[in-house]
Amino acid sequence: MFARRHWIPPGGLLFAQAAAGLSWMLLLWIALHGSIDSISGPALAWIHLVAIGWFSVAALAVLLHVIPGFTDLRWRFEGVARASLGVLAVGVVAFALSLFAAQRFAGITAVAIAAALLCYVSAAWATLAQTRQLERTERAIARAISLVLVMLVAVAAMGVLLALDLSGSVVGAWIARLPAAHANLGFYGWLSLLVYGVSVRTVLPICGATSRFAWMHVLVGTSTLVGASMLAAGLAIGKASIIWPGAVLVGVGAVAYAADVGDIVRRATTRHRPPQAFVAVSVIWLLVAVAFGASVLAGRPFALAYGFLLLVGWVGQIMNAHMLHLGTRVIATVYRGDDDETRPSELLDVRLSWTSFVLFQGAVAFTACGLAFDLPWSVACGAIIGAGAWIVMTLNLVLARGHARNSHGSLANAERACELHDEPNPSNESEPSGDAETIEKGQNSRKHPQDDDRIAEA
Repeated sequence: MFARRHWIPPGGLLFAQAAAGLSWMLLLWIALHGSIDSISGPALAWIHLVAIGWFSVAALAVLLHVIPGFTDLRWRFEGVARASLGVLAVGVVAFALSLFAAQRFAGITAVAIAAALLCYVSAAWATLAQTRQLERTERAIARAISLVLVMLVAVAAMGVLLALDLSGSVVGAWIARLPAAHANLGFYGWLSLLVYGVSVRTVLPICGATSRFAWMHVLVGTSTLVGASMLAAGLAIGKASIIWPGAVLVGVGAVAYAADVGDIVRRATTRHRPPQAFVAVSVIWLLVAVAFGASVLAGRPFALAYGFLLLVGWVGQIMNAHMLHLGTRVIATVYRGDDDETRPSELLDVRLSWTSFVLFQGAVAFTACGLAFDLPWSVACGAIIGAGAWIVMTLNLVLARGHARNSHGSLANAERACELHDEPNPSNESEPSGDAETIEKGQNSRKHPQDDDRIAEA
């Protein structure tokens, strides 16, 4: 499985899926111990297990394909970028454990995570700097990805300061406002901005349709980039005159993105519907989260529910959509080769896909209500339902792996039989699936997604 260099590292996606399952178990532990009304050590461990272990590790693994796929650039120092993902995964586990049980080690583990991220980002920047030979659109995409990675570095730097403060290495009243700035810049400047940009291309194979409004992407990217920066800066210095304009810009970006995605899903032609449902519901949770965020700025005690809805409701559900589609494509290529074009719907059990979808939405709703109104039993129910949803989705992916592996064995036997009898290879007679659900994979010299209408992120 790991003998060759895959277009997306399967180890990164496996770790992210494991972190997702562990996060639901940790959430249940927190609810049962009655500590849902404050940001305790276990709560901090949960937040970073989700934000870094689940989301960021998966996102950086996918970026190994996205950067050459969107820009036609060849990776520089790709080995460094891939190795840093392994260090990052180990660092996340150590950081979460330190937050949970031994906070005096939080600073050193946070430094290790930041170092791994800096190695990855440095390799990515070195790659994206090769823009001289690119067309205008590819140059714009390279600049957009570079800016998103700048946001990641800024979030990591603030995280190191907060971790050092938690471990007693940094002391100062000035750091009291930093957690809110760190969180919101991570929510919008890193995770949301990355999803906005990458989904420009990934919604095509998921839905069979793409955006009709190029200007909408400019609005979403620009307003979120500027708004997230203003919101974080305003929260860090305590200036409402900066906080509210930043929040408004972030909200404009979220509403515009939701409208665009809603139009795409409405016109979807791909028959594999569960990933589309996850995409649609993720933007609904995004809008709900933005509304909760506005209420928090107005003084309502919904900060915990707001953070959960952004993480698990918004980013978590669109991650699930990509896991059902992109994750399944990775599974297929691991066992069938990088040129395989098997549709995810051929490997997944649609009944399990829909079951996980329903359970995940119940988990988000129960947990958000419990956090908003201080109901530990509701959070516990949400955690149990979420764990069940994760088990169902994981089972579905395991079954997809079995289907891909068995089919690969059958095809290999057929090829050997053809060689013995000197007959045409049946694998070469099948027609490629050239519909919108197929993404041509490739790293560096291979082609990438087929849609030539590349839309630049501002």
